[in-house]
Amino acid sequence: MQRLLIVVALCCVPAALESAAVVQDDKSALLVVSQRTGNAEIFLTKTDGKGARNLTRHKSENSYPAWSPDGKKIAFASDRDGSMNIYVMDADGSNLKQLTKSKDRNRGPCWSPDGKKIAFGRSTGMTGCNIFLMDADGSNLMQVGDGDGWNPAISPDGTKILFTSRRNEDGFRIYVMDIDGGNVKQLTNTSNPYGNVFPAWSPDGKKITWADGVDENLEVYSADADGKNARKLTNLGGVNTFAIWAPDGKQIVFYHSPDNEEATVYIMDASGGNRRELLKNEKMVRGGRPAWRPK
Repeated sequence: MQRLLIVVALCCVPAALESAAVVQDDKSALLVVSQRTGNAEIFLTKTDGKGARNLTRHKSENSYPAWSPDGKKIAFASDRDGSMNIYVMDADGSNLKQLTKSKDRNRGPCWSPDGKKIAFGRSTGMTGCNIFLMDADGSNLMQVGDGDGWNPAISPDGTKILFTSRRNEDGFRIYVMDIDGGNVKQLTNTSNPYGNVFPAWSPDGKKITWADGVDENLEVYSADADGKNARKLTNLGGVNTFAIWAPDGKQIVFYHSPDNEEATVYIMDASGGNRRELLKNEKMVRGGRPAWRPK
């Protein structure tokens, strides 16, 4: 149970190795978080695991990268001003702009499909978190939903937000709501204090993935967008989480760690088959999920 608690509390991701710069027009580039500089930084790497470029280059925690729909901007969380806030930068790391200025912890930004809105989670205490929505320039900030929401993901059609919640007090579950916070629906039925976290949409909006607890492990699951026809995609034991879809919906990248220390980044078919290593011998660090550059 201890390793699952660490994953939920620290939102760990593995490090990526820095080498030659990645070609900027590589439409299949991944954003990952690395601690090889001594602190969590955002790196751009190729999907074969070769080459990485440090985009943040700042002695602070930089995490939760998210591509804008056109691939020209990256939103992320950083505590460089003393508190964890949401920032945006160009895809090459230039033109940095701070979007939120809050003493609370702001994490997990995601873009609307038209690039006009950004949703994120704001922690107001040790356990509580609410979902907020703002314009892409940081204006018109508003809370959506009735509280206790984590890991927001806006649907590909821009009408819904997928999220994790512990509102029933007996564990996390996956929920979905309209973009304005109405019409909340529970999608997963299992209840445990560690699983049902980090949900993500498939590019066509017909499927979702998330990490769910199995005994003392976290495994990757997928289901239809309404939560039906759930199936387990991994059976590796340990911690398997942060699953994200390729832009064409045919592949999924996720992280596996047997001990919450060393980790391997895997890529597999969306069905769970044909699994292969992308990055290995990585150090689990506090950070966030990866992000796959849009088409």
